[in-house]
Amino acid sequence: MAKVKETVEEIKDLGDIQPTPGARRLRKRVGRGRGSGHGKTSTRGHNGQGQRSGEAKRFGFEGGQTPLFRRLPKIHNFDEVITRKWVEVNVGSLSAAKAGSEVTPTTLVELGLMRKVSDSVRILGNGELKVSLKVKAHHFSKGAQAKIEAAGGSIEVIQPEPRKPGKKAPKPPKVKPAPKPPEPKAEGEEAPKKAKKEKKADAPQAGQQSSKTAKPAAKPGQKPGAKQPPKKK
Repeated sequence: MAKVKETVEEIKDLGDIQPTPGARRLRKRVGRGRGSGHGKTSTRGHNGQGQRSGEAKRFGFEGGQTPLFRRLPKIHNFDEVITRKWVEVNVGSLSAAKAGSEVTPTTLVELGLMRKVSDSVRILGNGELKVSLKVKAHHFSKGAQAKIEAAGGSIEVIQPEPRKPGKKAPKPPKVKPAPKPPEPKAEGEEAPKKAKKEKKADAPQAGQQSSKTAKPAAKPGQKPGAKQPPKKK
């Protein structure tokens, strides 16, 4: 067979750009009479589920026949796919640890960099590390490894304990974050406490009544605590 030479026309203007012939087709127009080729039933057929309006078939429907997923044999007891949710910590945040100390997942929780101990800790290389540390984690990026070693530290990859399929992973131990040191108090904050003490000293002692609440002295010939007659106007 002779090869057909394809002629490529030069495009001189953007308005000359057109799709390849046959790449775009007109939409099928139904219900336009018998002369259109899709008249009368408009490609829906005669009576039945597909001919009615609102017809919708679910995935795998075979017209009432037992579908394929029900005809196939069932295989039970599949092995559980063990996945890991990585907890990412940047190198720059490790500067909060003391120089020369050992950083582990438990240490990261105490420093407040993680909420709880995880068996999938990944150290990333964002930030700068100016402290030499011995970092233990389950994964290190190349950038993180280079920055830790450049600061004079070392890394150690922790291998998680093997877990049999079908068994849940053991719960990590609960670690509370380290308490924050108390902030230094300003000089003006101690004054109100002294003022309170002075007020207590000025208050009347127990057993002594103030001048406002003190009862008037009894007149001679009158019993103490007796009611006095009302004054005449």
